[in-house]
Formats: sequence, structure tokens, C-alpha cells
Amino acid sequence: MKTNYTLEDFDYDLPHELIAQTPIKDRDESRLLVLDKKTGEMQDRHFYNIIDYLNPGDALVMNDSKVMPARIYGVKEDTGGHMEVLLLHNIEGDRWETLMKPAKKAKVGTVINFGDGQLKAVVTKELDHGGREIEFKYDGIFIEILERLGETPLPPYIKEKLDDPNRYQTVYAREMGSAAAPTAGLHWTKDLLKKVEDKGVHLVYLTLHVGLGTFRPVDEENIEDHKMHSEFYVCQMKQPTR
Repeated sequence: MKTNYTLEDFDYDLPHELIAQTPIKDRDESRLLVLDKKTGEMQDRHFYNIIDYLNPGDALVMNDSKVMPARIYGVKEDTGGHMEVLLLHNIEGDRWETLMKPAKKAKVGTVINFGDGQLKAVVTKELDHGGREIEFKYDGIFIEILERLGETPLPPYIKEKLDDPNRYQTVYAREMGSAAAPTAGLHWTKDLLKKVEDKGVHLVYLTLHVGLGTFRPVDEENIEDHKMHSEFYVCQMKQPTR
């Protein structure tokens, strides 16, 4: 079995016309590719067929992280230059780890205004991965201001505007904190989860906030040299033996 992988091992052709730009009406109507590990046979099915591959007593672990309206647009206080800010992680209090465009214009001490001054940010530190640490200043409740000014940060390969931000959330999202959706769970519906539970499958929830790791490209030829970014998680499973 091969153990040393390079970037070339992960190259494959994905035609642009096959990348869905808008979500399907019914989440669980999405296509599901099933691989039989014993025979190598592959089948094209629908996501709602996943119940056929789950058995009573199985544990299905779900990430209940909720996507923040993490992309906000502002202007530099001194020059009026436009800035795009992507919130990655709340460090502490009003201090955040972010990605900025254009990052080279965001020096330490730079002040950025959002929403005609409803929200201000001061760049306090330049980070090793090219991001910026900032500290927000505002009057009121931060998350309410962010929900007014921010946008759902869609992946770069999605060009269409998202009409309903809830379609980029899982139906069981509860804990706000991700900069991108845990996309493996987007196809579940409440009805399908109920059917799975009725079959005797245990639904277990944990929280893992998706951060920089999902945006940062892999540049190293040897995959083992790629430095993974840390992500915040909370695991409070009542029955960890499952």
C-alpha cells in the first residue's frame, strides 16, 4: 500500500459545468456515490439512500457548528481604500484571527470602518500564515452587528449569489463559529435524520469550527510537509464507547 503521497496524486479533472452553483430544492435528492469495498463496484444513488447503509446500533457523529456571516467589507479610515475581511477564529473577547484582501495594505495600526462606522477594527498583529489579528470596537451586541453587515462566505468555486443563507447551514447547526460549512452534512434533512434515528442509529453531536485549514491551499509537493492549521472543537459525548 502506498504511504508517501505527493500533490500530483491528488490531481483530477473536474469540469466547471459539473460544479453545482445553486443548491438542489430537496437536500437529500443530491447524488450519492457508493463504493463496495469488497468488490470495488460503484453505484450512483441519492443521498436519501444512505439509510440503507446504516444499521441499528451504529453511531452517526454530526458536527453542529454554524457558519458565521464571516465576510465583511469595509474601508480604511486613513485612505478610504476598500478592504475585505474574513473572520476565522475568535481569539478572545473582541480579538479575531482573520484573512484580509489586500493583506499588504493592512499594516499594524490600520483602522477599518464597516457599515458607516457601526463597527471598527484595528489591525494589531501580522500572522505567520499571512492573516491579521484585529480587535473590534463597537456599541451594542457584536453578533447582531455582524448579522447586519456580514455575508455568508461561500467557497471560491461558487459564483452565484446565495439567496437563502440557511442553505449553507446544516439543518442541525447550533453553535456559531465556523468560517465555512461542514459541507458533508448539508444533504441531511430533518425527516431523513428522524428515519435514521427510528431505525436505531444513535445520533451524536460534537462541535468543530471550520477555519483557515479549509481555505489554505496545499503548496508543498510532499503532503507530509503541509502544516495544518488548528481548529476549535468541543466533544461532550455522553456515551463515548459507541
